[in-house]
Amino acid sequence: MRSCARPFLITLFGAWATAACGLVPTDLFDQRTCAIGALSPDGSLLVYSVGVYDRELGRTLETVRLRDLETGVQQVLFTPDDRAGGFVFAPGGLALAFTRDTEAGTEVWLMNADGTERRRVAGPGDFGALVWSPDGTAVAHVVDDRDPRYEGVPGEITVADDLGWRTLDRGEREGRLRQVHVLDLATGEDRALATPNLDVREVVWSPDGLRLAISAKHRRDLNRTLNTDLYLLELRGDGTLRRFTDNPGPDEHPIWFDDGAIACQSHADSLHESEPATIVIRDVASGRETDRLLQDFDNCVWGLWRHEGAYYVRGAARGSAAIFRAEGRQGRLLGKLGWNCSDIRFGGTRAIVLATSQTSPGALFDLDLESGSRALLLDPNERWSQRVGLVDPQHFTVAVAGRTIDAWIFLPDDWEPGLRLPTVLSIHGGPEWMYGGYFLPEFHVLPTFGYAVLAANPTGSTGYGREHMNDVRGDWTGRPARELLAVVDRAVAEGWAEPDRLAVMGGSYGGHLAAALTTQTDRFRAAAVDRMYPQLESFWGATDQKWFPEWEFGGRPFDPGAREAYLRNDPFRDVARVVTPTLISHGLRDFRCPESGSLIWYSALQSQGVPTRLLRFHDEGHGIRDRANQVFYLEQLLAWFERHVLGAGVHD
Repeated sequence: MRSCARPFLITLFGAWATAACGLVPTDLFDQRTCAIGALSPDGSLLVYSVGVYDRELGRTLETVRLRDLETGVQQVLFTPDDRAGGFVFAPGGLALAFTRDTEAGTEVWLMNADGTERRRVAGPGDFGALVWSPDGTAVAHVVDDRDPRYEGVPGEITVADDLGWRTLDRGEREGRLRQVHVLDLATGEDRALATPNLDVREVVWSPDGLRLAISAKHRRDLNRTLNTDLYLLELRGDGTLRRFTDNPGPDEHPIWFDDGAIACQSHADSLHESEPATIVIRDVASGRETDRLLQDFDNCVWGLWRHEGAYYVRGAARGSAAIFRAEGRQGRLLGKLGWNCSDIRFGGTRAIVLATSQTSPGALFDLDLESGSRALLLDPNERWSQRVGLVDPQHFTVAVAGRTIDAWIFLPDDWEPGLRLPTVLSIHGGPEWMYGGYFLPEFHVLPTFGYAVLAANPTGSTGYGREHMNDVRGDWTGRPARELLAVVDRAVAEGWAEPDRLAVMGGSYGGHLAAALTTQTDRFRAAAVDRMYPQLESFWGATDQKWFPEWEFGGRPFDPGAREAYLRNDPFRDVARVVTPTLISHGLRDFRCPESGSLIWYSALQSQGVPTRLLRFHDEGHGIRDRANQVFYLEQLLAWFERHVLGAGVHD
């Protein structure tokens, strides 16, 4: 263990403070990542990676390993210099396909399952995630192809003819649509398949290898609605493309099985991304629905897998993104709550799960599909966690207007009853999201410097049923605000929080609500808002997801009945009331909540003489992801709270 006292530079003051044992911002440089590469069909071989951040290069370097899960023997397959990824086992598990990134483009490679006999089969070029054909002779993949009729000049002049011209994950589309390609592994020929006006999201093979099922969005729906449909594409003859579903909402994650049926995840709302989804099975020949599952699963669902005849989904449950097996109209939880599953692979009688928790940045688990028991397979941060000392939160609940709100408080390790602490209320994004199962470094850094941190799941949060979630519609800044203030009141009543030394912070919707709270009360001595957009009418026009505010507020801001909801939840109309010193941060590549939102708030507070500081991260999107940027932000956050929560609040 390291010493329990160490100097730490508060950058805003240029002065030194002392931190007790615990996580400090620069410790993030030593935090490791892990990821699942592939799991063999019989569940015996696992490809996985561990990443280490290189401060000089400013990026994470990943080493890829192959582990025999029966014997525990493992070997290094690739070093960071190999830049290998996208691993997928062939049918039967005897070979692996993977990609390697080079300066000239991406290459496709094959090797035996034990890592021997590696050979390049295609590239350099553009290749997406590889999907093996049933006979192992080809792989399908999806590539961004530019329409030759595009009239703009890429990188210089953008020409837009639809709402999907720019997205958070792809930037400016510049005439590109994701299209299906099939790569012949023997000849290296990569053939583009015509799917006019469709932006393809997923692709699966028919069991006989003669057709593809694709999940795709029509270009007219890009950024406008959630609608995606399934299409069947013939690989013989003229490549006939047939629309298979016409549901107004999303039909996603197709699975084509041997008995002539296709399953997918589906719900009918074209605007509400968090609408609980069902599993729909359809006959391929007729398109007729033959079965439906999860009708009574009353929470968000993400992802769909079928293994050994059973269906599995990731579902929201009281602060966790957990794994459920579909059993008729319901879902049965596998494992325990308190973890967020972000990736899962199936093989044999097991699944390998990548998950985080409030005290774990990420680990790999071996999930027994028969018993539901879970064993830790790899924690790349086990020693790091022991060295820095992470905080185990205390769970509590608050009843507000007949609704029970889950909440947590993170206290310094040396806290003793009767000692009141400066306290930071953190508000999650969404609003359809949740705290309880994922790791946030600020929840551990702030207690190191003497703060308590409050987190809660107010109305709008997922994992508590449709009513709890949907009651936020048209009420972003009312009921959730009252519930969060009740959580703060409880922290004061319990003797945890010092009532005169409170702060509030949040990102995305959390930043929006944090800003709104500073218009409703002056009890917070400081605020920190990240990637927020306080002017909702403008937000509808600026965001890359029009359907999101249209569901939240009942339409477009100029539609009858909707404008009042936009204005009622708009913090900017009351910005003149704000006196709370506010730290504002934003990524310049954020097209979900574009930077103009932060500039609006910053300009208004600056013009009123409210202490403000603006942090603009040029290479960030919706959230601060780069490790060096995270460290910088946390140092700025500590300095801001040091000045305005602990200090005299003097603004230079």
